[in-house]
Order: sequence, then C-alpha cells, then structure tokens
Amino acid sequence: MGIFDLFRKSPFIAIMEMMKEVMECTGRIPQLYEAFLNSDEESIQRIAKEISDHEYKTDTIKNTIRQSLPKSIFMPVARGDILQIITSMDAIADKTEDLGVLMTFKTIKVPEELKNKINGFVKSVLEVVELSKHVIEELETLREAGFAGPEAKEVLELLDKINEKEHETDVFQYDLTKIVVNSSEELDCASLILWMKIIEATGDIANAAEKMANRIRLIISQ
Repeated sequence: MGIFDLFRKSPFIAIMEMMKEVMECTGRIPQLYEAFLNSDEESIQRIAKEISDHEYKTDTIKNTIRQSLPKSIFMPVARGDILQIITSMDAIADKTEDLGVLMTFKTIKVPEELKNKINGFVKSVLEVVELSKHVIEELETLREAGFAGPEAKEVLELLDKINEKEHETDVFQYDLTKIVVNSSEELDCASLILWMKIIEATGDIANAAEKMANRIRLIISQ
C-alpha cells in the first residue's frame, strides 16, 4: 500500500510511516558518534551516506503527504497543523543529516573531558526523539478519541516528559560547549569550530523533536 492509500485511510497513518524513516536516520547517531570518536573515517562516510539516503526517503514521504492535502478532503485536524507536524519531523531528519555531513569533514581530537560526557548527551537527545515517536504513534488513537479524554491526558503526560528531557539536553549542550571552549590549548581553531557545530547540530535534533511535540500539544488544547 502506497503513502497516498495510507493517507486516504487517515493522515496520521501516513505520518507514522514518515516517522519510521526519521527513526532510521536518528537510530544511526550512536554508531556515527562511535566511528567519529574512534577516527574511523570509512565507517563515518558509510553511516553518513545511510542517513542521507533515509533523509531523502523522509523528504519523499513529506512531499507526498503535502500533495495529498487538498482542502476538499475532510480532516480531523487543520491542514496547517498537519503541515507543521511533518515540517518539524523533516527537520529531525535534516539535522541528523547535517550532523553526518559535519563528521565527514575531518576527524579531530576528542578532549578527555568531552569524551566522558558526550555519550550522555547523545543518549539524552535520542530519548527526546524516542518519546516524540511514541506521541506520533498515539495520533491515530487520539483521532478516534476526538483528541480528548484519557487518551489525550496520556499523550499530554508524554509531552511533558519531552519538554523535561529536552531541557536536560540543553544543560548537556551548555556543559559540552563550555568544555570545548576551554579546550582551546588542546584543539586547533578548525577542530574547536567543528566540535561546536557538531554539538549544536546534535542539540538541534532534540529541539526539532520538541517543536513537533509542541505542535501536537496545541492540537489537543484546541
């Protein structure tokens, strides 16, 4: 069954298919980081290419959903809300692709203090994405429940967890950025800038997931 067929059944089923491709991108972040920290250039190139391929598939599904949203079709939520959700989902994949590209530029030294904390940061970012995926999986149930009742309450609790976890990633990002800035004697200028961009791109993945989740919060509150 194609995406258009899924969309005719419910827009949220097509959105779930798009989220699966997004998860194919973010699911490769741990191995991407592992390769980068080990200066394994061949693996970095391979994983970055895989992420880029899945980002392309995400784009394709996004465009199909957009083209399947004529105003004449009755939908359980506003057309603009659906567009905002898929745009934010696409941003998660885009930021993951950006991270992969950054890591292909060059392998660089990993300050010891950074090495000890980077895994916690990555884990925290991926937890935000995973929680966001659960919210997307609940959209069809929410639709059937009219975006109200215990189903809505359960999703709102998930959304609160996403906001809390995203804040945790912000704290991680601040600490790691501070470590990089204070490693100027250990890192050359190019390495320092690249580390800053890598940390920023990783944090942006969580930001995009939270933005997507907040759009769903608005739908429930309408």
